[in-house]
Amino acid sequence: ATLNVAVPREWLDAVGGVPWLAVPVMALLAVLLSICSEADAFVAASMTAFPATAKLAFLVVGPMVDLKLIALQAGTFGRAFTVRFVPVTFALAVLVSVLLGEVLL
Repeated sequence: ATLNVAVPREWLDAVGGVPWLAVPVMALLAVLLSICSEADAFVAASMTAFPATAKLAFLVVGPMVDLKLIALQAGTFGRAFTVRFVPVTFALAVLVSVLLGEVLL
């Protein structure tokens, strides 16, 4: 609900209309929102302006990389591990989402 109020609908429509931009935006949104994996499907479904592949990226990246997990990993494994692990996991999740989205969706 906050996203729908804070971000103009025209901006979401414009970004959702460009597939190569929609996927990274939805992936970054998944990291920033840090939504529980039980609720992220409802949020993704409400993003009607975005293509299915971008929604898939949101659903895959969210449980793997989000702010609370980054903080937990930094506290548990150290900052050096987190700085290496997070970008690799993010990139791999986006890549797999795009590949599977193109094949299956």
